[in-house]
Amino acid sequence: MKVSMWAAVIGAIALSGGVSSVSLAQGACEINESSPFQVNGAKQYIIAAANSRRDDEVPKHLQNAIRVLTDDPSKIKNDAGRQWMLIRAYAQWLQRDGATYVMKRGDVGFTQNPGGSQNLLLAIDSAATALESMLPQCTERVRPYRAQFFGDILNKSIAAMAAEQNDSATYFANLSLQIAGSDPRPWNVLSAVYQKANKTDSAMLAMEKVIALSGTDTLFAKVKQQSRYNLAVITLTRAENESAGERKDAGIKAARTLLEAYLKDTPGDANAAQALGRAVRLSGDTAAVTAIFADMMTAPDKFTADQLFEGASNAAATGHDADAAKLFENGLKKNPYHRLALLNFANVLFTLKDTERMAPVVTRLVSVDPNFDRGYRLMAGLWQLRARSESDAARKRVANDSVLFYLDRQTKTNPRVDITLAQQAGSSFVVQGTVNNEGTASASWTMALELLDAAGTVVATKAVAIGPVDGGGNTTFAVKLEAPKAVAFRYAPLK
Repeated sequence: MKVSMWAAVIGAIALSGGVSSVSLAQGACEINESSPFQVNGAKQYIIAAANSRRDDEVPKHLQNAIRVLTDDPSKIKNDAGRQWMLIRAYAQWLQRDGATYVMKRGDVGFTQNPGGSQNLLLAIDSAATALESMLPQCTERVRPYRAQFFGDILNKSIAAMAAEQNDSATYFANLSLQIAGSDPRPWNVLSAVYQKANKTDSAMLAMEKVIALSGTDTLFAKVKQQSRYNLAVITLTRAENESAGERKDAGIKAARTLLEAYLKDTPGDANAAQALGRAVRLSGDTAAVTAIFADMMTAPDKFTADQLFEGASNAAATGHDADAAKLFENGLKKNPYHRLALLNFANVLFTLKDTERMAPVVTRLVSVDPNFDRGYRLMAGLWQLRARSESDAARKRVANDSVLFYLDRQTKTNPRVDITLAQQAGSSFVVQGTVNNEGTASASWTMALELLDAAGTVVATKAVAIGPVDGGGNTTFAVKLEAPKAVAFRYAPLK
């Protein structure tokens, strides 16, 4: 039995609600701000700019500070002090009303190449990096200067993304990387934007950057975990669609590694466990599959119906039919009319030759999907098992007659309906399929479709017009109904 219930949901991206501006409190480190005279002079200009009551004087003070620090750096025998004063001067430029991130170098205070452009975000990053490399103990003192502007820009990126302004979101995310290239959050925004634009390769690269840059920092734990999960789902889905070979094996292995790392940091996550079960099954590691669905076996209440059905599919695909039966059974307690689960459960019970449990499952399958020809084949299989186990001649004859009846019913099913999709879509439920006219004459039908909640209660109905369909031809249908509680469907026989 080949079963596929996997749904790759790449859901929402964790953004931690943006970034707050950080105060410019100094950390515990010692920087010589008083000598040589260039550093001390720059300090006086910066203080004057901060204390000036005349807006037109501020640029002059900041220009003078930059000039004395950059005219001839080789003469300044205190590079840590020089870089510290540059950070403060650049920051004051950016704090001015109407400030731009890029200015003409001459306007900033540079005497070399005054007509060129100077990116002040890159300038802060460069000076901060230089100071941190010389005095690592001053990292915390420098961090607020990065964080203040980084936070403002990243928040703009997040706001633009929320407003579906993807170009602006990308621009601000890349801009924020100029001042904090080692922060994973801009890459997290980019991964979300790329996914919206169906740029899957770019999204995957951005997720890899999030994972690598997050490291063990607890501040980034949420975005790291989300990227691990999303990257694993995409990688696994791609691998599944690959032909057998090294690319397929490598993709399955990569997805499994990501999911195992995810579950190590977030144990008990049902969605990740479900995905890991599929990855290890595809890898052929039957022992690992057993270990993964063991939790589903012992604590089914922790899992959704779909997760239990996925676990059952993995169990069946690796030859654990008894376990698969138990998982299907527990899943159907939560969604008793799930058509695909009923079909696969019936197949498992046929393999187990369990006619007692198979009978109500097949009966329900036929009531849910009455124009599905293979439902009648399963019913014939049920009676075949009964005939084989029957010793009473009269009852054995009845059973064999039933086998022939349902095989004939399968052959004569018309129209034949093949459901290709039945799932929740937000607050709606979607049913799609193909209707095949097995007759010789053109015909039309009306499908009386009902949507059901987990208790089997009808929550929505629709009369679906089908046809006319030429004899031997087919047509498709698609229905989407607003029904937040719907989890399954059924329809009356088409005649």
